[in-house]
Amino acid sequence: VSGGRNPHAGLIRGSSGPALLFLRAYERSGDAALLELAATALRQDLRRCVLREDGALEVDEGFRTMPYLADGSVGIGMVLERYLTHAQDEGFAAAAAQIRVAASSDFYIEPGLFSGRAGMILHLGRPPEDAAAGTPAPRRTTADLVSGHVRRLGWHAVAYRGHLAFPGEQLLRLSMDLATGTAGVLLALGAAWHDEPVELPLTGPAQRDRSNVERR
Repeated sequence: VSGGRNPHAGLIRGSSGPALLFLRAYERSGDAALLELAATALRQDLRRCVLREDGALEVDEGFRTMPYLADGSVGIGMVLERYLTHAQDEGFAAAAAQIRVAASSDFYIEPGLFSGRAGMILHLGRPPEDAAAGTPAPRRTTADLVSGHVRRLGWHAVAYRGHLAFPGEQLLRLSMDLATGTAGVLLALGAAWHDEPVELPLTGPAQRDRSNVERR
């Protein structure tokens, strides 16, 4: 279980953050020990996930499960898929596919990047060459999923000073920040639709960071 008296899982407070650090260091140095450290960290987070009846793998918090980017399984999935560009692992590939199911729901309470729909758009909307082989979204095509998510952002969009804005945490007020508000939605749309896709810092395609490191 994640949280409470137990360590947290996820990209922001869990072991997937260190796993991403190890992967980036591996991409620059080629030191295989760093790749092993990344795998160990990812397994620690996957231990705190549970497979739901619909086939979605989500972080287990005991009283609820979380699919989101910051503290949920989608943040873990982003790092898993980066790992799989370097090494084959059947368990990781299966988990990555199940996490894509978690990113494929029609309903999320909030629109934001860290804890809402925009995080799903960011995860599903990355360039195909950056997604690991064998991790498709099983129910609909990725393009259909992303388009559906973008349309449903309209559920939360609010006209503000002649432009669009989005509510933040718990939908209490408009937010312009990256984690919970409008800036995060804009980043997710840029990741999905921009001619040169943008990324959350430190999560860009491994191909841009590698220095003559061969796939194992």
